[in-house]
Amino acid sequence: MKVVFRVDASLEMGTGHVMRCLTLADELKRSGHECTFISRQQAGELTELIKQREHAVYVLPECTELTDCHLTHSNWLKGGKKRDAEESAKILQTINPDWLVVDHYGIDKAWEELMRLYVKRILVIDDLADREHDCDVLLDQNLGQTDEMYRSLVPEGCQILTGCHYALLRPEFADCRELSLEYRKGKTQIDRVLISMGGVDKENYTEEALNGLASSVLNDKTEVTVVLGKQAPWLTEVKAQAANSRLNVRVLSNVSNMAELMSQSDLAIGAAGSTSWERCCLGLPTLMCVLADNQRKIAAALEQAGASALIINSAEDFSLQINHFTQFPLDLTGISVRAASLVDGRGAERVASQLEVEL
Repeated sequence: MKVVFRVDASLEMGTGHVMRCLTLADELKRSGHECTFISRQQAGELTELIKQREHAVYVLPECTELTDCHLTHSNWLKGGKKRDAEESAKILQTINPDWLVVDHYGIDKAWEELMRLYVKRILVIDDLADREHDCDVLLDQNLGQTDEMYRSLVPEGCQILTGCHYALLRPEFADCRELSLEYRKGKTQIDRVLISMGGVDKENYTEEALNGLASSVLNDKTEVTVVLGKQAPWLTEVKAQAANSRLNVRVLSNVSNMAELMSQSDLAIGAAGSTSWERCCLGLPTLMCVLADNQRKIAAALEQAGASALIINSAEDFSLQINHFTQFPLDLTGISVRAASLVDGRGAERVASQLEVEL
């Protein structure tokens, strides 16, 4: 099969959409399929990473113009739907793909209908259920989402895949799952903390997390690992803060061993985005932060399931919650067990198989 992905990353929207599409593309490539990306040039884009993963990528020219703003996230589609559709169509005409995968909050039915001339099937990846789509398969990998939420937003006969059973995780998470869960059995002390607020963290919530850790009851030997993208705007400041911390803090950027880092951590502090499913797969207890409106549903569902602790993004809140877990370690164990029950790490395989069956 030939599969084309229309997806963007930027300082505004973060990196999560591209990262989950790359996960699906890698899975499809392992099965012998050919994957190509179409992505807009803008600050924070990930075209070099896409190339490093050995996928072809067409870069749409940088554009700041906005011509249509009726969608909540219309400002994420630079140039507007008409221009974007015209530029994308020119590329699709040369490829004639079997599948077009769309992962973009600024795209809806109107854009997708224009692509029908150039593709056989369309898969939409969404989290919001706030607009109509013209697609053959719709995927929402989030906990608490249901088929009924999308039934009136997609054509009759569209295959709807909802729930974290379909979470798009790289295979190393499933590979590390058993060892990670074994490591947590009987673990009652927080010795290693992982902070990952997404690839960008444009508001620098990492600073609040580090301040909270430093003012908590954790001992000075506690190992803290901070993970940020190399284009994160506060990377230099975070490194300086880490160097002055009373704790043993290291800062990493653009890591390729996230599953290993998670499996060796006792607690995570992170955004309530798609990384939530990686942490769940490995049973990693998490202090979860809402960094964008589209993360609120995920955060609420995970908190309700007892699979993460939702906190306000303040140093005081981080400190109080960590002190609580230090005093009541069984609460941390309970979060780990409930989180691990939600995700097994095989979602990308399931979605890739669905595309093969539907074609």
